Amino acid sequence: MDEENDSPVANGLVALVAVALVIGLLAAIIVLLGTRLVGLTGGGGTSSDGVAAGDSLSLPPLEPTELDSGLLITLAPVQSPSATASDTLVPEESATPSATPSETPSAEQSDGTGDHDISLQAADSTLKAGDELMLSGTYHGGEGAVLDIWYDKDNEGWQEFNLDANVYGGVFQAFVTTYKSGTFLWQVRDAETGKRSNEVRVQYSAD
Repeated sequence: MDEENDSPVANGLVALVAVALVIGLLAAIIVLLGTRLVGLTGGGGTSSDGVAAGDSLSLPPLEPTELDSGLLITLAPVQSPSATASDTLVPEESATPSATPSETPSAEQSDGTGDHDISLQAADSTLKAGDELMLSGTYHGGEGAVLDIWYDKDNEGWQEFNLDANVYGGVFQAFVTTYKSGTFLWQVRDAETGKRSNEVRVQYSAD
């Protein structure tokens, strides 16, 4: 009878111990899972990289690097890839040189037999009879010379005009007027040296 009475008590104790073990095991599992979850979410004051929030990183001081002043590096300019072809193409220069327009004298000048030291030009090539004509030019080495003015009308022969041109600073200038019509050749001459200028042709009309 005693053994039968003690069996339920023993069974009850075993059951309590088993329940306590199960509860303790569940509590341990819950605590372990909670600890891991807290560690993954950054709990405990640590960052996701395992570095504490209060920690700081320090870098060694930077020291300037001495460069050899004798070495020079030239970098080529980098062209933007968006540049168009028109920006990069250099127009080719024409192989044929452009002709330089020659200065056309106002009056026709003959190749004449004049001396190269005296150069004569007329301001106009065509005039009306009675209009004033300006004759001008240069005389190298003829400073202070007095030049006689000559003309030839329609190849009738040279005649001296009743006016002289004085040379100052190597240049001279004179204004002549004729009331005759036709083709005139004008020329200046140095009577002392015998030098003559080139001839200039001027056409005078009657109207």
